[in-house]
Amino acid sequence: MKYRNYIFDLYGTLADIRTDEEDPVLWEKSAALYRSHGAAWTGPALRTAYLAHCRERQAGRPDPFYEIELRRVFEDLYAEKGVGPEPALIEETAVFFRTCSRRKLERYPWVRPLFARLRGGGARLYLLSNAQACFTRPELRQLELEDAFDGIVLSSDASVRKPDPRIMRRLLEENGLSVRESVMIGNDRLTDVAVARAVGMDCLYLETETSRKDLKGPRADYEVLNGSPAEHKIFRT
Repeated sequence: MKYRNYIFDLYGTLADIRTDEEDPVLWEKSAALYRSHGAAWTGPALRTAYLAHCRERQAGRPDPFYEIELRRVFEDLYAEKGVGPEPALIEETAVFFRTCSRRKLERYPWVRPLFARLRGGGARLYLLSNAQACFTRPELRQLELEDAFDGIVLSSDASVRKPDPRIMRRLLEENGLSVRESVMIGNDRLTDVAVARAVGMDCLYLETETSRKDLKGPRADYEVLNGSPAEHKIFRT
């Protein structure tokens, strides 16, 4: 086996997800949840405040790849109405928001067989995703991938997102990984391929339905533009 460590992106790479945060029903339902806990929001006002708090937290850090923590935004929205939420309520609010905004979440059918084959060959599997932990941890359970990885780094936990090499270096350092023995697999040239290039790592670009095909980006060492990625030579053990 050429590689010992396979580092995967999640959304669009291992799972197909579709969300709609523009839907007024999402904001009405979320406002109703806030009201049930004493925070008197209407749907339109909640949406306006949510976006304002996101912008404010992002503007507070001029780093272009800084990743905010949405848990703090949900907490801010309670505090603005005089409510001091417990951590469990913040998690509940985040999961409710994501569930109401999500239209689709499906693991690609080749993922489980591929992971089993890689594991059988002695490989280690890792997840590196631009994602909010309050959304992604529950979704990993839904996708039955919660225990699939030897290490996970999400951008909201790292406070930085791909393609900044700091997030990749965090994964490498936390897990004692060698760049030479690792490969990044993802469906986005501007994030997944670029972060691998930034640290000198090999990478595979996987084109899926949600790949940003109209945007130019760095070329990968390997590319799968159609068919199952599980058939690619880098996965042969």
